[in-house]
Amino acid sequence: MKILNFENGQCNRVRSYLDSYLSNELMVETNLEVLKHLESCADCSRLLDDRARIKAQLRRVVSNVQAPEALQDRIRNDLRRPQRFNFSFTPSWMLAAAAVVLAAILGVIFRPGVKSGGSVAQPLSLSAEVKPGDVAGQLLKVGFDDHVYCAIDHGMANKRFTSEALSEKLSPKSAGLVELTKEKMPQGFDVVVGHRCHYQNREFVHLIARRQAEVVSLILTRKNGAAFPTGGVAAEMTAAGVPMHEASWHNLEVAGFETSNYLVFVVSNEVRTENEKIAANLLPGVSDFLRRIDA
Repeated sequence: MKILNFENGQCNRVRSYLDSYLSNELMVETNLEVLKHLESCADCSRLLDDRARIKAQLRRVVSNVQAPEALQDRIRNDLRRPQRFNFSFTPSWMLAAAAVVLAAILGVIFRPGVKSGGSVAQPLSLSAEVKPGDVAGQLLKVGFDDHVYCAIDHGMANKRFTSEALSEKLSPKSAGLVELTKEKMPQGFDVVVGHRCHYQNREFVHLIARRQAEVVSLILTRKNGAAFPTGGVAAEMTAAGVPMHEASWHNLEVAGFETSNYLVFVVSNEVRTENEKIAANLLPGVSDFLRRIDA
């Protein structure tokens, strides 16, 4: 008797969407279908993580290829004179020219902290180094990694969702976070992105607020048995009776705290004191919000 494997068919369908999912190009219904499948399929989750790593590695490779300055000047000058092309299509020239074009497309010509037309100019595929046994650091890295994955690697910090898109991409329970975040953020910040994302076998609710080139992520994920250590938190890092932990990697600041069921992270390119202030301001409202939706 022939047995039909419907699970493999569903996996094949979801895997055909993974590249579009990573680029945030799916319709809301398809995005939810992929998320639901990833929650229960470890193989597809691993494949998604592998694809994300490969894309990040490709960006790093391109960013390390630097064409000679004289060649870059020649290409720019020839492009300004379209009637006078005099290219020598040798393999080395073509490789160098491709590197220049790819570098421009991927935005690796930007330097950290430089503003360009209001866009966020930061290095791609950042990694956080955490010492063995540093439990707080490992958990803070969860929020850091999701910020880098969404806000930087996939350029979400440079997007702006409409109110309708925000409502569609967040679950009905999570939608109230948008107004709460707008109210608690410093003056001039606007919530530009809100969505649910899946990374490293975790599902996140991720809001991004911007004020010109300043970017702040509010990231929530279920604890799944994880918890911050009880000790090692300075008194000034306790807000509303809840201890906050923090770390810095690659000019990004991370503050994290927990509720009964959630880990909450605030990640930004602000200075440490400002990131602490933003996290402390968000903490009471976010904690109350999470208690209400779990009630």
